[in-house]
Amino acid sequence: MTRRGEAAAEPAGGDERPRLGDAGFLVPERRARIDAVVANRTRTLTVVMEAFCDPQNVNAVLRTCEAFGIQELHVIEGPMKPYDRNKKISQNADKWVDVRRWSSTGECLAHLKAEGFAIYATHLGEGARTLDALSFAGKVALVFGNEHRGVSDEAVALSDAVYVIPMHGFVQSLNVSVAAAISIAKAVERRAAERGRHGDLSELEAAALRERFYVLAVKQRARIAKAERVDERRAARRR
Repeated sequence: MTRRGEAAAEPAGGDERPRLGDAGFLVPERRARIDAVVANRTRTLTVVMEAFCDPQNVNAVLRTCEAFGIQELHVIEGPMKPYDRNKKISQNADKWVDVRRWSSTGECLAHLKAEGFAIYATHLGEGARTLDALSFAGKVALVFGNEHRGVSDEAVALSDAVYVIPMHGFVQSLNVSVAAAISIAKAVERRAAERGRHGDLSELEAAALRERFYVLAVKQRARIAKAERVDERRAARRR
């Protein structure tokens, strides 16, 4: 009996069977869905979350990143409770998105700048612009600060630009997860306009991510992987 989303294909010939991670291991609909998601994935737009107090905000932003095809999220740990996954809030987005943890703002942003990223930080200070006024033709990292203090002075100093989200009501602040969702949506729109498309993984990156997602899409992957290792050992003994 097979489960929806992980039905094994019929052997191609002889004793050959698709293995975990092979495209043939999944039903066509699930495989097509994964292929479409990977085609719209990017590592040239990323998000940095600096010293958040509430780890649930990280889970909410993680969910937004996954929904908009951002493959990597950077979390700079703060003095409060560290980030921990919450499936109800993230909707298992951490299963599909890479989360990189950093101990300091300087270390994280220096790494991104060395990788060629322009750093855009949310900040109400002097010289702040809107995202419409910034370029998304190259690599961009959006930085969101602590819920109470905003981005640090160090993050502002290391940024290539600071930006604000225009608001027209009495309230002049947004929940950080809402601000991130608005910013990411606008960034994806600007990327499509300037670059022609959002997803931009190389063929090698896309192939590796597809294979990884093909495995993650199988609910019983740990049990199946264990069975495959047993089969491999038996085959090796027969040689």
